[in-house]
Amino acid sequence: MKIKLYSIIAASAFVIGVMGGCKKDFLEKTPFNQVTGDVAFVDLAGAEKLLAGAYGSMYTDVHIWDLILHGDVTSDNAYAGGDNPNNIAMDLFTVNATNGNIDRDWAQLYTNIKDANEVLENVPNIQDPALDANGRRAQILGEASALRAYHYFYLARVFGSVPLVLKSPATLEEMKPSSAPLDAVYAQIITDLEYALANVRTTAPNKGIITKGIVNALLAKVYATKPNPDYAKVIQYSDAVINGGYTLVGSYDQLFDGAHENNTESVWEMQFDGWGGPEGRGNWMPGLHIGNGWKRFTTPTNDLVAAFDAEGDAIRKNSSITFRNASSEDWSDIYWPKSNYPYVYKHRTDDKANNYIIRLADIILLKAEALNEAGAGGFAQAKPLVDQIRDRVDLLPTPANDQASMRLAIEKERRLELAFEGQRWFDLLRNNRAIAVMNAQKNGQGASLNYNITTEELLAPIPQKEIDRNPNVR
Repeated sequence: MKIKLYSIIAASAFVIGVMGGCKKDFLEKTPFNQVTGDVAFVDLAGAEKLLAGAYGSMYTDVHIWDLILHGDVTSDNAYAGGDNPNNIAMDLFTVNATNGNIDRDWAQLYTNIKDANEVLENVPNIQDPALDANGRRAQILGEASALRAYHYFYLARVFGSVPLVLKSPATLEEMKPSSAPLDAVYAQIITDLEYALANVRTTAPNKGIITKGIVNALLAKVYATKPNPDYAKVIQYSDAVINGGYTLVGSYDQLFDGAHENNTESVWEMQFDGWGGPEGRGNWMPGLHIGNGWKRFTTPTNDLVAAFDAEGDAIRKNSSITFRNASSEDWSDIYWPKSNYPYVYKHRTDDKANNYIIRLADIILLKAEALNEAGAGGFAQAKPLVDQIRDRVDLLPTPANDQASMRLAIEKERRLELAFEGQRWFDLLRNNRAIAVMNAQKNGQGASLNYNITTEELLAPIPQKEIDRNPNVR
């Protein structure tokens, strides 16, 4: 059987090239999905190797570090910190088509899509009865479909309209696809997720493997985010997650203490085992565990700290942010005094712990948002869900008592609950609040930060390298 493995060498070389700014010792590691020697993808074991490649290629910067850049540094939760000009441009809304982070993210996400496509094209043709004995072929195809959907969902939220590449390109022209309308991108995402939901398992050995809970959660997020949200669908799929066997962890801080990975609240979680392990490192950039002497690449904003304080939310503040005396360190900062400097504290233990993609609290609050938007009186149905999240951190019930006040209450609750988990910017975009919120930002002395953003800055530009390669992508 002819196996369609397209452009692996070229794609790998390209990805390594755009990751040139990363730590050298990371690049020297053997990739988790690298297949060495002569491998024939002609049986169940070969199909599993293809799927392992699709999972393994997620363990790169776009799903680890850049999720925090896109979700928190671009938003009002964090300043860029550090001295990386690409990060700072994302913080200040001065990103252009040559930004290294944007170029890297585009390349890595399309590599992820390529790996998922290879599973979807090749596994149906493998003639091994063992693939069908226990329904494993359908599960593999469902998992790959969900992975492809997630990568396109990421692309759509960051870039907007993008090319839909659903099979191996067979001609030069097929290697230069045009950008698809955003509605078409979301339609394909939903098609892939619906196929996945019908075929993936209910449970798996760890929270990194696609299950029905993950697919339901993604469907809820997609229906809330697509150009014309469908709140009934958001409620439907949120309920499927909420009733799917997940429970909130009793102590908020246990979510981030490094001792409770793959917990009952975790719906989807990256599975790292450190620098020396086969799956690389987790989100070490903002963490305290790397050591002193350098400025972290994510700095909590004055506005976020003030929001925690205004709410009296000591539990989530202390789990999310810690203050240290950095006076002896040889860097400066324009936002905070070094004598009492804030650091992200959710990534506190080592480089592998607590890398959530989705957890139950996110979905509970998303359902509350959908109920509030679905129609008159929805705010009353949303209230007990918001209060459930607040009760865990010893806060009184929300005072919101109509749709407008509940909308802002849910937005605030999501911000405080999910800070530094890559969610905030996408929340602001989804609810058309990004321009108003960001243009109102002030520093610690009350002076405007003068972002002055418009709709043109809400989406990242297509990388110049991609435009040069494929003029149809404009």
